[in-house]
Amino acid sequence: MPEGILLGLLIPVGVYLRGEGVLPILLVFIILFLCLRQFIHLKIRQAFVNVSLTLGGVLYISFLFSYIISLRDISSLGARLVVTIFFATWMGDAGAYLIGEKWGKHKLFPRVSPHKSWEGFISALLVSCVAMFISRMWLFFPLVHTLILGVLIGAMGQMGDFFESMLKREVGIKDFGKILPGHGGVLDRFDSLLFTVPLFYYYIKLVFGM
Repeated sequence: MPEGILLGLLIPVGVYLRGEGVLPILLVFIILFLCLRQFIHLKIRQAFVNVSLTLGGVLYISFLFSYIISLRDISSLGARLVVTIFFATWMGDAGAYLIGEKWGKHKLFPRVSPHKSWEGFISALLVSCVAMFISRMWLFFPLVHTLILGVLIGAMGQMGDFFESMLKREVGIKDFGKILPGHGGVLDRFDSLLFTVPLFYYYIKLVFGM
């Protein structure tokens, strides 16, 4: 549905212009628009399928990505926070891939992603912790919160990767795109961030009161 792309753009643009308080209004508008648009032109069963798929895509990609903007605007440290979550997430992904490829023997979820291993998963936790510890050079988090965040980011990053693998298997495709050869598409580079950024945002907001 082409309108799904346009509706998806409303969320990050709305958050950028008006803040996260505009999200409920945008979501209600998107749902109502999709329902009216589909039920007018299609049979009810097909309309429900189309609305569900489009709304799922909007929420999975656009809604979760909008937290990058919210994180940037959360305080005067917003830019550093964004750099930190990208750094810790991608370092965890790299650790999981490198260690898993070389020493991974115990499969984690072979039906979803046959190349993922427990060794790679644990490596993601450890490397994300190291990345968060390095981030103390520009973010002065207490050590205990640094380690907690490292573990959470490493775990959620892998869950994001698994979720994308599950989607690809469900629709029967290997890659979501060919813009980045060998990487499974652009979304493959950001699937982990879709899960780690909202987690990081709410941890910062609830624990540190920013």
